[in-house]
Amino acid sequence: MRIRAFAILILLLSLAACSRPPRVTQAPAKSAADVTLRLAQNLEQKHRVLDSRQTYESALSQYRSFGDVPGELSVLAGLARLAYLEGDSAEYDDLHARMSFLVENAAPGHVYILQLLDLYRMQQEADYVSLDESAEDSYDFPIHVRMQILSYKLQAESYLRPGFNSRRYNDLLRLAGRYRRSLRSDFTADPSVLSSALYAMAYHQYLNQSYSTANDHVDEVVALDLLHENFVGLGYAHWLRGKIHEANQDGRQALADYVRAEIIFTEYGVDEMVVKTQAALSRLQGDRQ
Repeated sequence: MRIRAFAILILLLSLAACSRPPRVTQAPAKSAADVTLRLAQNLEQKHRVLDSRQTYESALSQYRSFGDVPGELSVLAGLARLAYLEGDSAEYDDLHARMSFLVENAAPGHVYILQLLDLYRMQQEADYVSLDESAEDSYDFPIHVRMQILSYKLQAESYLRPGFNSRRYNDLLRLAGRYRRSLRSDFTADPSVLSSALYAMAYHQYLNQSYSTANDHVDEVVALDLLHENFVGLGYAHWLRGKIHEANQDGRQALADYVRAEIIFTEYGVDEMVVKTQAALSRLQGDRQ
């Protein structure tokens, strides 16, 4: 009887353990703020500026309610990018100054958030010399930050020294493999970080005339950006794939990609790229006449 009673007790304890809710490892308020931030970033990628701004402001209020400085920095960076795109230099400068204050006084370990904002502006202004000088990788940074910095660095090197075999390509190739695996299990991983890295790698290989490798990279970019609705990025991927096909003497495939790129760029008002794709279409259609 004692053995039977002991067995029943063990069974009851096991059932009780299984019925317990999962252990909370993060405050629900923090989880909600992170989700709101991610939504704001997704809206920013889709060029939905007003919706993105409102969602960033909601995330900012949430992070401030429990004094999460790194979270606030990420939100301010997003708002600063929107201000830059809208040509509001005064707001951009105010947000940048606030970020500098927070980094210096409360979160020096998160200076990379401010650094990424600076690199973003250099890229937007096509200041590749400054981008090349400023994009410095560090093993102390999280993997998603390292991939972004290396992507900026590789892009600058490709522009300044086309055809040059950069060691950053191999660094990104290695990190991309790790990050690709994390996308399968980590819901906080950002697919656009991987697609941006693959795009930089594809462009580098295109300039090196390694068209097959470049096409493999850009095919993955197309799949990622379509799946995760990074549609402006998808436009750039089709544009680059068109250039790769054109360089590889495949005018039919190049034309198809340029047409898709023009449709996307026109929809999102990316006027500079609309002009470039229309020029490519005119060139190809002229060659076929």
